[in-house]
Amino acid sequence: MINNIEVLALEFREFCVSNRVVRNIEDIFLKAGFDTSDVSQDRQVSGTRRTLVEEFYASIGWENVEDIRKFLKVIEYALILSFVDEDQKEWLRQLCTRCGFEVDQNGYTIYYTSRGIGKPVKNLIFVSIGPKPEIVLSDSVSNDIEIVKNAEYCLVYDLPIKLHGLLWGELVNWWSELTESPSSDYRNSERKLYARLRKSLATNEERLLFRRYFEKFHDSLGNKSPALIPQVYLHYDPYTIKQLHGQKRLTHQRMDFLLLLSDRNRIVIEIDGKQHYSADGIAEPKMYAKMVAEDRLLKLTGYEVYRFGNYELQGESGEALIDEFLHSLFKKYEIEVE
Repeated sequence: MINNIEVLALEFREFCVSNRVVRNIEDIFLKAGFDTSDVSQDRQVSGTRRTLVEEFYASIGWENVEDIRKFLKVIEYALILSFVDEDQKEWLRQLCTRCGFEVDQNGYTIYYTSRGIGKPVKNLIFVSIGPKPEIVLSDSVSNDIEIVKNAEYCLVYDLPIKLHGLLWGELVNWWSELTESPSSDYRNSERKLYARLRKSLATNEERLLFRRYFEKFHDSLGNKSPALIPQVYLHYDPYTIKQLHGQKRLTHQRMDFLLLLSDRNRIVIEIDGKQHYSADGIAEPKMYAKMVAEDRLLKLTGYEVYRFGNYELQGESGEALIDEFLHSLFKKYEIEVE
């Protein structure tokens, strides 16, 4: 058990013993997915409440990431349920922070960074169809940004990303509010959002992947399908190529597509034309090396990166390849598709 988890577990046990009744303790553990039939019933620890917590703890593999996340769910439920008063909730939040865990601004979501990406999405800037947006830090301490120029050419999704990631239905509802569309006119908002996203795509191959995603999976998953977000800024250099005299400090600022399959699992999909690895039709090893170096950095920070070559996505075989890839990706993340 690593130190910050150990301290958090010990302190939370004492919190339960001192502040909760047996029924409350059972409620928060069971809601987080624990099963009383899986825990030992012969542990002899003084006090019924302490015994109950220790029995649940005995079923946790403290070196297992998923078990730790399951334990954090227990604390999240304690931060949600009404039988815990606000002073106690604030004490729990401060405890989590002291132990190295980030508590979301919603007051109850706890981020654990040992797998995937733990920090929340704050600014999702995407589908730029004009000049590069000019961005400033409006609050450098909180890392809040403001687009001061060319905001009309891009979209900025600034709502919290939930545990299940960002769904298509959530993106449509956000778009409806952004464009002040009637909530009853969902289908019309959906069509307009689809058209706006598609407008940002630069190549036939990008449009093919975008179209197949909706043709193949939207009917099956509906509004619960993960939102396929085109042309997302993952890096940002405030200077233009002209201002940098033709030099690039960041190899690749925008990614072709992003899928947020949970609050921690982020999938980058890239479709590479020859401009990614050649200049004037001649293979350029230095360009390729920069691209794969950037992929390594993304992977080390928790992103998964999948690349297609333009050549792969030609004709019917291209459609089949996209379908097979998306089926396999969803299967990996246990997203059920018909």
